Amino acid sequence: MNRPLVIAHRGYSSRYVENTQAAYDGAIAIGADVVETDARLTRDGQVYACHDANLARIALNGEARAIADLDAAELDAVALMGNERLSPLPVTLTRIAPRRPVLIDVKTPDLILIEAVVRDVLAHGAIGRAWIGVRDVAQMRRARELEPGLKLLAFLPDYAQADAFEQAGAQVFRVWEGEVAQPAAARVLRDKPTWVTMGGKGTPCAVGDTTPERLARILDLQPRGVLVNDPLLMIAPGTSGIAATPSST
Repeated sequence: MNRPLVIAHRGYSSRYVENTQAAYDGAIAIGADVVETDARLTRDGQVYACHDANLARIALNGEARAIADLDAAELDAVALMGNERLSPLPVTLTRIAPRRPVLIDVKTPDLILIEAVVRDVLAHGAIGRAWIGVRDVAQMRRARELEPGLKLLAFLPDYAQADAFEQAGAQVFRVWEGEVAQPAAARVLRDKPTWVTMGGKGTPCAVGDTTPERLARILDLQPRGVLVNDPLLMIAPGTSGIAATPSST
């Protein structure tokens, strides 16, 4: 039996500092199929990988300013745990995309951000190696206008909007683990190519975290992919009893 795609949430973030090159390289080294990275826009129009709107949770020195208030040079100087640095999207696409597909989670709905993300994907020849995930239908339409060949994922803000996102260009749809039993989410999972994010909403786990038992319940639903902080839960022999061959998406 083929397993779903193993999508390393913010890289191998259960072991390394999230959204850093070390986390991305670590995910590839243990065999993740796709590396997920976040995307926010700096003051000078550059795309950097940061989940939160500000640095308060991750900066080593307590820096709490917003990503949008800093320019690229200022962000490059911010030290994280282990003296790691946040990754600019061009660096991620240059280093990671040739080895693994990259899922870019676009964190805000503004068109200027999606335009910058598409700009970087095109500039680095990563159209076939990058998935772009958005939460806004207009943003997805804009991405499709800029490049019809993009791979687009819908981080659905409302499962009832799945058809609207599909019409705008979505090829894959995200469902939260804790919501798979909701009727609208179950329909998405049944009718459309779906990737499931473990943990978070409706669960006792942080986003991306899980247990072998929780993971097994999701795998029984046969999603196309699973976003998880510890890819070894799906990859290591004997960990979850699944075959090591990923399904295609």
